[in-house]
Amino acid sequence: MTIKTMTPIGVILVGLTLYCVAPAQSETLLESQTTEPMQSSRPLISEFSKSILATHPAIAAATAELEAAKARAEGAGRALYNPEIEAEYENADSRTRALGVSQTLDWSGKRKARAATGRADVMAAKAALELVQKSLLSDVLGALSVHQSAFALQQLTASRVRLARDFLTLSQTRKTAGDLSESELLTARLALSQALAEQSRARGELSRARERLAALSGIQRDVWPLVVGTPDGALLQSWNGDVNTLPEMRLVRAQSDSFRTRITLADKMRKADPTLGLSLGQESNGLGSNATLFGVRLAIPLQIRNNYSQSVTAARADALGAEAEARNMHQRVEARLNATTERFLAASTAWQDWQGSGAADLTAQRDLLKTLWEAGELNAVSYLIQLNQTFDAQAAAVDLKGTLWRSWFDWLDASNSANSWLEAIQ
Repeated sequence: MTIKTMTPIGVILVGLTLYCVAPAQSETLLESQTTEPMQSSRPLISEFSKSILATHPAIAAATAELEAAKARAEGAGRALYNPEIEAEYENADSRTRALGVSQTLDWSGKRKARAATGRADVMAAKAALELVQKSLLSDVLGALSVHQSAFALQQLTASRVRLARDFLTLSQTRKTAGDLSESELLTARLALSQALAEQSRARGELSRARERLAALSGIQRDVWPLVVGTPDGALLQSWNGDVNTLPEMRLVRAQSDSFRTRITLADKMRKADPTLGLSLGQESNGLGSNATLFGVRLAIPLQIRNNYSQSVTAARADALGAEAEARNMHQRVEARLNATTERFLAASTAWQDWQGSGAADLTAQRDLLKTLWEAGELNAVSYLIQLNQTFDAQAAAVDLKGTLWRSWFDWLDASNSANSWLEAIQ
């Protein structure tokens, strides 16, 4: 990868070339225990996301605003003044009839200035539409990531409840046979109560995650797409690092351009335009003689009491404010790109460390603990402590993987690369 400028983003990208994130691979033990048979895979995430973008009201509203901006721009490019027809009739000592036409002239170039402002507004509306699409897609992917973690934790707590029930059943059997003390049986009951409480909390989190997805998609369903594997970070390595291409920057730049054109427009609009009129008529006196009348009229408003210069001052102030907002936005998007890149790299490192040292076969470890407890080599308390440690480790892995996906989706949003990622996984 070639880095043209060593900006802070460029430095991070250079560092990324020295650290390649592991590509998506077959699911680990964690996923094999938390994935439903009919759950969808990454290609369905692409279809699901695109279907939401195609029908979401926020997109429809931004599209309507774009169409309105185009209509306003077309109207602004048309003639500012329409001609006027004048008719005159007078009957006194003589009879006068006249017909004329007058036209106010766009002497100062208001039409051209209005057209320029209209074009800038269209560019801003296009950038606003793209920003709405980007933000909505980010919300969808983020909601799917939260749902992924909540779903995995709910499946994990269900497994914990099953083991706790089995443990209590065996404990009751052993207590009846006189091989277990009353305190150990009470410990088994408490373990089941704790597992049920954890399951209740996990179900609540899953319900909230599905509520958010339903609010975004406008549909109610029990099965939602699940992300599979881990992000490979290839887009991050190939991204050019130009923040000016982001929708946020294009929007504020377009708004700044629009305010600059309004300075010229305000200056043009404060200037008076002359009105030129022509008339043709006939005058008849009481003696039967007729005379043809031809008239020319020129009217020029005198901007004496108010020259409207304050509108130009206000437009200049608005333009300065828009330029300051553009600089502020540049700082914000660059800082977010740096931060999301760092967070993704940190999450990737943590996940690889877990895969290298912590991703043990927890099911086999639980079976071994159960065997040791049944053989009398572990008491109930020791068994439960070590069993809970396996579930805590698995829950930590769920959270770690969720953090990895959320950091990836945050970077996709910060770099406006979500569409490219969705196309790549089809």
